[in-house]
Amino acid sequence: MRYFIVNLAAHLLVTVIFIVLTCICAGRNKRKKTKHVLTYFFPIAFALIAIVDIALYTAPRLMDINSMINSNYYYNTGTVTKIGFMKNYFVIDGDYYYANPLRNTLNEGDTVRVKHTQYSLYTVEWTKVTDSEQEGEQVPAKETES
Repeated sequence: MRYFIVNLAAHLLVTVIFIVLTCICAGRNKRKKTKHVLTYFFPIAFALIAIVDIALYTAPRLMDINSMINSNYYYNTGTVTKIGFMKNYFVIDGDYYYANPLRNTLNEGDTVRVKHTQYSLYTVEWTKVTDSEQEGEQVPAKETES
C-alpha cells in the first residue's frame, strides 16, 4: 500500500510540475519574452507530456484509491512473459502489472495468480501457482460410469 501511495504522489508531482511549466512558458510567450524560436513550442510539449502522464499513470491510480481503501481487488492467473528492467512491472497475457520492485522476485516463465487493482493494475499480492494447482484448474475431473 505504501508503494502505491508513494507512486501516486510521485506521478501527481510530475503532472503538477509539467502543468506549471506549461503555464510559465505560455505566459512568457504571451508577454513576448521568448528569445528563441524553438522555445515557443515548449508549452505544447509540456502540455502533451502532462496529458500522457495523466492518461497513463495518474488517472488510473486516482481511480484505484477507492479500491485500495476498501480492499476491492481483482484476480488474474497467467504466465509471466516479461519483467521490467527495474522489476517494477511484469507482463501477463499482454497486460502490464505494476509491483513494488523491492519485493518483486518473479522470473520469466513463472505461473502466478495476481491480486491487483482494476484500473492501474497495481499488484497487491501475487502467489506462484504450482503445476498440480494449474492442472486442477484447467482440467475438470471426469466422472466414471459404473
